[in-house]
Amino acid sequence: MMHQLLLLRPEDQAGSLVAMLQQRAAAAGVQADCLVHSMVSIGCYDDPNHSLRNILSQTWHGGLMVSVNAANYFAQQAQAWAPEYAMPIARWFAVGPTSAQAIARVVQRPVTCPWRIHNSDALLQLPELQQVAGQQWLLVRGRGGRELVADTLRARGAQVTYLEVYQRVPSKVDLSTIEQWQQQVHGIVVSSAEQLGYFLAALPQHALHWLSQCYWVLASERLAKLLPVAMRQRVVIADSATPFALADAWQRLIKKEDL
Repeated sequence: MMHQLLLLRPEDQAGSLVAMLQQRAAAAGVQADCLVHSMVSIGCYDDPNHSLRNILSQTWHGGLMVSVNAANYFAQQAQAWAPEYAMPIARWFAVGPTSAQAIARVVQRPVTCPWRIHNSDALLQLPELQQVAGQQWLLVRGRGGRELVADTLRARGAQVTYLEVYQRVPSKVDLSTIEQWQQQVHGIVVSSAEQLGYFLAALPQHALHWLSQCYWVLASERLAKLLPVAMRQRVVIADSATPFALADAWQRLIKKEDL
């Protein structure tokens, strides 16, 4: 059987996932053809609330960059606007191994992340994040990101500073592309709430029946709750947003449903 999959993620972050899905498909005796589309374009954002030089010159007990984009844009801004400053020396953390690798390249220091489950809840359960009263923490993120980590650290007594280094802009989808998806796509793979939200908002009413017939591979229970009830009939939740976890979840789904 040929599985036509729609991967809602940036093209430059899809290569390893495509390769793993195709490897799993070959092992299962099926084929997987992947269409990659991002519903969000990412651009640099100059945070008006903070001076980058001040951020780089301060002492931080801990730091978190929430994504690969956060690490990349933080590095770009530091090189362009404050090349004479070194990256902050701190205990650095990440939600998962992919972002941890990106952060480590930027700060040239070890980066800690949860071992198996890669989300904010798992991050907040790390022993290093339990006793943070009186500590100064830096959170590097996109404009208007989630508040869970900062709110929890503040509740535990930490002082948290945000630095917002990129912003998301919805990408338009033409009707011919949507029609192509309706004719070809059997399954949809999503690891980002922003991608999912913009995707659902962009589709016309007549596409909802198609969506209810698709199977979904999602990176978290939080994403599943964002789906309309009619679309939750064939959903599998991955252990994390890593390519390995998403491919593993897809393999479990096709085996379970004998697709």
